[in-house]
Order: sequence, then C-alpha cells, then structure tokens
Amino acid sequence: MGFKKKLKDLPKLQFYKDLDLDLIISYRYRKEINKDTILFLHGFNGNSKSWAYQFNFFKNKSSVISIDAPGFGKSDPSSIDMDVIADVVVRLLKSLNISKFHVIGHSMGGMLAQILGSKYSNYISKLVLSCTFKGYNLPKNTPLIEPYQRRIKDRKNMSDDEYGRQRIREMLPKRSEDEIFEFLSVISGEISQESIKSGGMAMQYLDTTKYLPSIKNQCLIILASEDVVVSKQKSELLIKDIPHASIIELSNVGHAPYCEDAISYNNVLVKFLL
Repeated sequence: MGFKKKLKDLPKLQFYKDLDLDLIISYRYRKEINKDTILFLHGFNGNSKSWAYQFNFFKNKSSVISIDAPGFGKSDPSSIDMDVIADVVVRLLKSLNISKFHVIGHSMGGMLAQILGSKYSNYISKLVLSCTFKGYNLPKNTPLIEPYQRRIKDRKNMSDDEYGRQRIREMLPKRSEDEIFEFLSVISGEISQESIKSGGMAMQYLDTTKYLPSIKNQCLIILASEDVVVSKQKSELLIKDIPHASIIELSNVGHAPYCEDAISYNNVLVKFLL
C-alpha cells in the first residue's frame, strides 16, 4: 500500500480543549475494543500523520492515538515547556477514558515520552524511546538558537514542497527521493513558523536528566545506525541514565526508522509491547 493510501486511511483529526491552559490540541484516535492503547508522539519534522505506517500495521491489534504537539498539526502554538505538555497529554487521554497506555516517543516526542515515563508511570504500561536524547539544556531565556532561526526564515521564504524536501534532505542525506522521501516531505511541508518556534523552545531548554531515575517501567530504546540527527554520544548519555532499558539498533536506517523500515520497526514494537 502506497503512502498516499495510508495517509488517506488515517483517522480524522479530533480536537481537545485543555481548559487549564485554554489550549486546543489536535489528535488522531482509532479505538479497538478490548485492546491495549498505544500513544505515539512525533518528532520535530512531523505531526500526527507521521505514524501512518503504524496506524495501518496495528489495525485490529491495538488502539492507536497520535497527538500533535503544540504548534504542530492543528494544535495551538504555545511556549509551554515539555513538563507542562506532558500534563496536557495526560488530561487529553483522561478525557477519552484512557487510563493505561504504552508510549512510543520519537526524537522530540521521545523527550516528551521521558517526562511522561517519569511523572506518570502509573498510567504507562511500557515505554519506547526512539532516536531521541535528553534535550539541549540551554539556560532559560536563551533566544531561539540559530538553526531554528534559519528554519523559520526558510519556512517564510519557501513553498511547502520546497521546505519539506529541504528538511528531509538534511535529516536523511543518503536517502534518494523515493516513496518514503515523499511521505516525509509531504508531512514536513506542513510545519509552520509557529511549529518551529514552539518545538524549538521546548527542546532547547530541556534536560531530562532529573526525570530519568524515576522511570521504572519496562523501557526500550531504539537507535538507528545511520542517524545524523541524534549522535551516538547523545544516545549513550540517555542509555546511561536508564540502566534497566533494553537497547535495539536498527540497521541501514536514518532518523525516521518508523517509515524507512516500517516492517522492522513495527516488528520490534510488537515483540516488546504485545
């Protein structure tokens, strides 16, 4: 099945209003009766559509929900930090009567997943951290760093197609413009200037070190052999602070293994989660 069909088959966007913060969050949810729920959290070049291959794979196996981070998809942009975003996510899930779930967090979403695993371990069954690290740990009030400022300038001056393709060429420099490249480019082209600011601010101030000792749930860390975004050094620092985590490295994939090799990625998830 081609990626366009998978995107077309995604659940429609739904909306949750967080009354505590007066914030609208968009999400996609497919409920399967009497099945575990899996929460997917996307990366900085993505949104809730990023998990199309997982929505397709887990049909009839698990309930699946993917949430748009503030500023992404149709979620309101916001300058709130990851700790507060974690609270919003749990309130959204409670509104759907979801009180127990697995978490898969990729890259930026993996940072959020670390906080969820620390603060809300009673709600989480198992935790998967995919191609992620602990955050940039910059001082509060540091202006948005140059790479993100450049992205905002590019986003302002480029079409959706131009911007999406540029972002994926930088993220996956060895990838030719095949179906997966097109899939990622289409989604990345939906990123706005507000997305970049909201996500960039949340990541650049974050350091999850203080949270990691509180992660007690069964945890899997997924690495990618050709990842040019998250260095081996950053991965090792995360691994060191979650000593009970299992580690799997997927071969011949870069920073988007969830679609570059969806078969291997999904099989790893099934083996660990179900």
